[in-house]
Amino acid sequence: MTAINTMVKRLAGLVDTSDVTEWENQFLKSVLAKTQQGDDTRCLTGKQLDVIEQLHDKHFVGDR
Repeated sequence: MTAINTMVKRLAGLVDTSDVTEWENQFLKSVLAKTQQGDDTRCLTGKQLDVIEQLHDKHFVGDR
């Protein structure tokens, strides 16, 4: 399984692109600000972690 901080850093590349919805874009911006660009993910809630995993799977599964 991919580490959460790696997922956040990968998802950062989708911010402000047409690949994500407006809600997803705002969510990712919030997570990036809260985690110092994915370096410290300890502050994230279980629900936020679930959404990050769902977004990561949606955009990056099979990209290995």
